[in-house]
Amino acid sequence: MMTSTSHLRRGFTLVEMVLSMAVMTVLLGGISSAMILASRAVPDLETPLKAKTDGYHAADGLASELFAAQTITSRFATVVEFTVADRNADAIAETIRYAWSGIYGQPLTRRYNNGTIDTVLENVYQFDLRYDTQSIGGQPKVTVVHITIRAGNDATSRVDTSVQLLNQPP
Repeated sequence: MMTSTSHLRRGFTLVEMVLSMAVMTVLLGGISSAMILASRAVPDLETPLKAKTDGYHAADGLASELFAAQTITSRFATVVEFTVADRNADAIAETIRYAWSGIYGQPLTRRYNNGTIDTVLENVYQFDLRYDTQSIGGQPKVTVVHITIRAGNDATSRVDTSVQLLNQPP
């Protein structure tokens, strides 16, 4: 009787190990490069582009609410308070106030119906409002509001826009 003992050894050869390590190195290098490029594509919190985008967003929000203003109750270079039609079904016009302290680096804020004060834009270096008025029936009426906002660490991000009031005569 003849018995044959064959031992099959399961494992990887040196060539297979080196080849798999080379493939993994290439894959990990590609993934890490993609992650580095993606992290550079996301705007940093301190970039002028982000400051300008935030400024546009703040100016757009203010302009859209001013467009529907029924009356402007308070107007200064750094503050505007106005009423808009009833939005919460209580039959009372809503009061909205945008204000900036005039101190560089302070936020632009918004108050709705004398409620809490919300920050609209951080790190403001200029918030300037100019008003065009017309005399109608012997009373001056604001017809156009010009908005200038500069924000960000270097204060170079400037946004200028104008809004003609909807409920005022053209």
